[in-house]
Amino acid sequence: MIVSVEEIFGADWLKKTFLAGVDLTFDDNTAYPDEMFEMCMLSAFDMMEQTLGIKIRPTDIPEERHDAHDWERDKFWPFYLDHRPVRSVTGIHIRYGSFKAVEIPVSWVQLISKEHGQIHLMPSEESLGSYFFRMGIPLMTGTVLHTMSQIPGYFRFAYSAGFHSEQDTVTVAARETAVAITFEEEFPSTEYTFQLYTVAEDGTKTPVAVRGTSRSLAGVTTTLAVAPSEDTSYTWLATGVPWNLLYTVGLTAAILPLDVAGDLIAGAGIASTSIGTDGLHQSVNTTSSATNSGYGARVLQFEKELKSRIPALRSKYRSLNFGVI
Repeated sequence: MIVSVEEIFGADWLKKTFLAGVDLTFDDNTAYPDEMFEMCMLSAFDMMEQTLGIKIRPTDIPEERHDAHDWERDKFWPFYLDHRPVRSVTGIHIRYGSFKAVEIPVSWVQLISKEHGQIHLMPSEESLGSYFFRMGIPLMTGTVLHTMSQIPGYFRFAYSAGFHSEQDTVTVAARETAVAITFEEEFPSTEYTFQLYTVAEDGTKTPVAVRGTSRSLAGVTTTLAVAPSEDTSYTWLATGVPWNLLYTVGLTAAILPLDVAGDLIAGAGIASTSIGTDGLHQSVNTTSSATNSGYGARVLQFEKELKSRIPALRSKYRSLNFGVI
């Protein structure tokens, strides 16, 4: 079952990773509302998408328009789609001005680089030499642009972008160890993360020990280290979101909860408290001050890591677009 990255890496994931060891309760011992963590994760995803110019969450683009340039015909119409990584192109149309749009077979799409959104249009075997405009004007090989060197918004693409993730359950028969899983949608590479675990009634996940895992774009075959004594259901997760990217999202999302928790250690702006009665005294000093919260050191460390990680991610996901002046 295809799932969104937000369903997998949400409030619970943030609490168990970047906020581990932090008291996430108010003075009356009530827990911070989940809305705060969810808002932080959504904001962090948005920030990383805008900072890196990519789509982390699955996104459908119903129509994206690109100009047609006469000199690109001989290069099999190269395009760099705006949203990356590209998962699949679902439709192509061409439209000259206000004329009726004409559909191009999706089989013509050559997706050269999903990560950088690079595609070319090459006629497929079933339509080569026989696909024409209305009124018989050739689309790909004739004088489609005639005396014009450019037609604005001529090509229109529908496609999906973002990183692919799937999660489901698989049942293993008693005394069997082989587990075979087929994905709903192929992954662009075998670098995806695969996890197999059991889920308790309280939602606790326990990883399952395996002897080895063989990966392909279409599925996974793995062998359990210990065969179950009875038919057992396991939950599996496969996600193409790189861990270094998720780590950066987590660093960003954790800052607000840390600020709130730091203020509540002894109270906002309070660096020390003292209680005394009949010769008995207790004193508590914290790192809090008028300008620093109790977890200020951790926040500074997270911000430092962000500054070092973002340039590396920008280098990896930078667009290959270029212009000539």
